[in-house]
Amino acid sequence: MGNKSTKSSFRNEINSLHEKGRKYQQECNYEQALIYFNKAIAQIKSKHHSSNRLYQLQYYIYFDMADSYKGQSQWKEANEWSQKAENLAEKLKDKIKIAECIDRQGDIKLLRDDTDGALNDYKKSFKMKLKSLGMDSIEVSESYSNIGLAYSKQGKYDEAIAMYEKSLRFQLSIKGNDHLDVAELSHNIGDIYSKQGKYDEALSVLDKSFKAQLIKVGENHPSISIFYDKFGGIYKHQGKYDDALSMYNKSLKIKLVQLGDNHPNIAISYHNIGLVCSNQGKYDEALSMLNKSLQIQLTRLEKDDLYIATTYHNIGSVYESQGKHDDALAMFHKSLEIQLTIFKDDHPSLASTYNNIGEVYSYKHKYDDALLMHSKSLKIQLAVLGNHHPDIAMSYNTIGLIYKHRYKYNDALTMLNKSLKIYLDFRGENHPDVAMSYNNIGDVHRLRGNLTDALSMYSKSLQVCLATVGENHANTAQLYRNQAEAYRQLSKYSQAISCLQKSVAILLNLYGEDHAQVVLDKQRIAQCHDQQRKLEEAAKP
Repeated sequence: MGNKSTKSSFRNEINSLHEKGRKYQQECNYEQALIYFNKAIAQIKSKHHSSNRLYQLQYYIYFDMADSYKGQSQWKEANEWSQKAENLAEKLKDKIKIAECIDRQGDIKLLRDDTDGALNDYKKSFKMKLKSLGMDSIEVSESYSNIGLAYSKQGKYDEAIAMYEKSLRFQLSIKGNDHLDVAELSHNIGDIYSKQGKYDEALSVLDKSFKAQLIKVGENHPSISIFYDKFGGIYKHQGKYDDALSMYNKSLKIKLVQLGDNHPNIAISYHNIGLVCSNQGKYDEALSMLNKSLQIQLTRLEKDDLYIATTYHNIGSVYESQGKHDDALAMFHKSLEIQLTIFKDDHPSLASTYNNIGEVYSYKHKYDDALLMHSKSLKIQLAVLGNHHPDIAMSYNTIGLIYKHRYKYNDALTMLNKSLKIYLDFRGENHPDVAMSYNNIGDVHRLRGNLTDALSMYSKSLQVCLATVGENHANTAQLYRNQAEAYRQLSKYSQAISCLQKSVAILLNLYGEDHAQVVLDKQRIAQCHDQQRKLEEAAKP
């Protein structure tokens, strides 16, 4: 009798420690949660006997340990405790618990950007659940959601929505519209609409779920901060930067109360705010926010975490916008160094970094280095996107311009014409990208001395430009200047003067009398008048 009482008291003590830990975990206070979980584990290890009931207790604690480490973005520890939990589930011969652990390992892989590995784990877990529980179970429904998230990360949006909708139908029938799990599915569906550029649909889906959650949990609950982050992301994509900042700041306010000022989720908020400030041209504010985010990440995350790499990359982009090319290059290389510890050198995530490093090298006139970086980026893009995609067109265009700067005009034209063909197929004739392509091809013809071909390209570019952005635009003024230069080289000074006068008229309206380009264009007009008089004088008998 006494032995049973002692065992019961022992289990109650462990359960008490576990529940205290879970309370802190639900409040996102993962450090405090881990203290109690570790105390519970120490208590279990102090006993020399094992039993299924003890294994059950250990399993749930190990599983919650994994979740707490995941909440702190400590992926290695999270994975280790998930595998320990799986080992216990194997001893218990509990297929559903094994499936739960496999799901958690998939979650960690997904957060590490290993979408293929995550999808394999989710599908493996799904099969186990389906075999044990059948189609109509909440666990199978959760697997549909997990698989949908992996598809979304891979850009397979139709497949993702199909999975989410299967999960949502079942979750709604069991839990109702105001449950957190239903809200999360709404988040995910809204995310896909946003990625597809369907911003109104995204906002509509999220708003319904947001209102239901607000009534249920109140405005200061952690789940509400997630909604504010989602709204902020959509407004950012729409270019509604003030609205985006309002949402991100509301989210940050909730997180600071819940998590304190040194938590990875706080770093995410600073990062989001920094990106919006950068889009607004507020580069000093952007750097302040991004560096705040980085400092938290460096103290709370593993040194090779992908999120740190992303932040280095975005800080580099701000420096590049400021014209601080050496600082930008240093940041991009830090980002690349981390990414190469995580990915192979042909991973899709590296394409953007190679591209940005190449752009900095181009600004610094290091064209061989720039070509190497852009060629690496193009190789990755071709493997992922095929040879007929707008992103491929942009890469061809960039490489073509590098060849132009290296005076390899035949290579330049080959690349630029490839770019133009793709843009025409995807964008149609009247699109700014098509205008840009015609203009760039015209520049190469002009540099080769093929002035008639150059004027033909400039004329096509101008026609598209007028149809898309109109007469009163800086791009239109640039095209008039390009035409003027070709006419000047042909000694057709009247036509050159006419084009320059059109450029001046646009710039005066846009920038005023003191703008540097206005001054320069007026000087060129004077030079053309001077050359025209010399021709007229030379023609006199």
